Amino acid sequence: MEPKKEIKNLIEQILGSKVNLREDTQAPDRKLKQEFTHLISMIEGVFKRQDEIDAYGIDLTIWDDPYFKIIEAFIHFSFDETPSNAILFYIYSRFDKKGNILPFIDLYKKSYFFKNIDDLWDFILYYEEEIMKPE
Repeated sequence: MEPKKEIKNLIEQILGSKVNLREDTQAPDRKLKQEFTHLISMIEGVFKRQDEIDAYGIDLTIWDDPYFKIIEAFIHFSFDETPSNAILFYIYSRFDKKGNILPFIDLYKKSYFFKNIDDLWDFILYYEEEIMKPE
C-alpha cells in the first residue's frame, strides 16, 4: 500500500471517521519568496511611516532605531554581505528626494535597479547562485 494511503487509513482508524488529505501544493521556494516579500514590505512600511510622521515635526527615531538595529542585525546574520547591503539599500536608500530609483552598486561596481521587491528577490537569488559557481 502507498504511504499516503496508509497514513490516511491510520488517521481514519484513530478518529473513527472518514478524512480527506490534501498536499500543500505551494512550492517551498514560492512560500519563501512570499515570506520575504511580506517581511520587507512591513519593514519598508515602518520606515516610510517614520518619514511621514517626521514631516509633521514628530521624531520617532528614539523609539524606532533600536528595532531597526535588531532588524538590520538579523539581515546581516541571515545573508552574505552583498545581499544584506542590497536589502538595506532597498529599504532605506533606493529613492532620491524626487522619488527616482537609484541604482544599488555592488562590491564590483556593478549597478542594479530594484523597481520592486521582486527585483530585489531576483538579485539575491542571482547573487547566491553566482557565488556558488566554481572558479
